Amino acid sequence: MSTAPHHSPWGPVQDAFVLADGIVQVSTASHGGIWLSPERQKELRYKENFLKSTEWWEEDCDWAVPYAFFSRDIRERGAACRLEDNLKIAVTMIRCLHPAFLPRLKGRLNLEGTEA
Repeated sequence: MSTAPHHSPWGPVQDAFVLADGIVQVSTASHGGIWLSPERQKELRYKENFLKSTEWWEEDCDWAVPYAFFSRDIRERGAACRLEDNLKIAVTMIRCLHPAFLPRLKGRLNLEGTEA
């Protein structure tokens, strides 16, 4: 899969952490979020985020969508810290900020934020 770019909507990428193939958590001097490769963007097919982008998911609210949707792949990679806690937070955020996306999590997560 593709590698993360060196530049983000928030400026130059200072740190990048691979959550799974094609899913990279990035940070800049001022902000950050999750970057998705073109292949992952095609899988997710959702861009109702702050940037109206399938590529970038900002760290305050939108990160929850790709994190929950690709949680199996993130779990399989085994590199994410506090995965279960983050999934519970992600489901809560999706309920509040992206409720139209909840049906897309069927079969992926239960309502408590853990794998179904």
